Amino acid sequence: MQPYFKRLLAGSLVAFSIGLAAASAQPYGYVASGAELTVVVINRATNRVAALIPVPGAPTSSALTPNNAYLYVTCGTANNVAVISTASNTVVAHIAVGHTPIYVAISPNGEFAYVVNQGSNNVSVISTSSKTVIATIPVGQTPAGLAFTPGGSEVLVANRFSQNVSVISTLTHSVTKTWPEIHGPCAVAVSPDGTLAYVANQYANVVTVHNVLTGAIVDTIAGFVYPNSISMAPNGARFYVTNGNGGSVSAVNRVSNSIVATVKTGMLPTSVAVSADSSTAYVTNSYGFSVSVINTATDTETLTIPRVGVFPLAISLAR
Repeated sequence: MQPYFKRLLAGSLVAFSIGLAAASAQPYGYVASGAELTVVVINRATNRVAALIPVPGAPTSSALTPNNAYLYVTCGTANNVAVISTASNTVVAHIAVGHTPIYVAISPNGEFAYVVNQGSNNVSVISTSSKTVIATIPVGQTPAGLAFTPGGSEVLVANRFSQNVSVISTLTHSVTKTWPEIHGPCAVAVSPDGTLAYVANQYANVVTVHNVLTGAIVDTIAGFVYPNSISMAPNGARFYVTNGNGGSVSAVNRVSNSIVATVKTGMLPTSVAVSADSSTAYVTNSYGFSVSVINTATDTETLTIPRVGVFPLAISLAR
């Protein structure tokens, strides 16, 4: 394995951003195939690979615009973001960003793409209308994942090596607050009402629960094994955490803040995304070269989609 992928797989690979629009007639999933330099398109109606889209560098994450028209893909080895038209499954723009972009999320209103540049310790802000970088924001050391608050007024960035979370105002594109963390924060999810944030602390094997208004840690949830991504179910009842060294996904009840199920997946799960109706979770298994499909009502793996690229690192779902 190339050193680049060893570094990525040993580090924080987060649950990758999902579009917010209603599901299309044929919902698709988009998988970043890190070592294959492609985005693998899965037809979720048949759970089969439908297309392969070449990108210019190792894809590490992706995010759909709210109308599902464009997919923004971080290309870690090319230091840019590829913009894909989902109508034609072709790259329509290349946007230069910082060093080693590892994660991207689209604002709820679709106006901005925020890109985590892990190698340069900053975040690039892209205007989705002009497809240009309009701001670069310094954050902590080795930033990994980020999440928007539901209204889009703030962005929370997990900085793994500086042990904190940077809070960015999307009005000013600047850091306004910093929250201390426990050990190795790498992924963030926010409750649908915007009051609570959940941060996966990879090296402490816990998820911290924050009051978004004050930043205070109000609870700590233990029992994970090298948690490396986190995804909130749209109905807000649960969130899901991949256990990178456990070969599994944990389902967490938000009322009790406790793990209620742990579902075995393939080898080295690195990201999880939940369908719009909260009925299904999709998990990329990097060492298994596969995607696990989980029924969230029964907490069982119902299907494994094989041969989904080489080192699949992340998945985004059209809504």
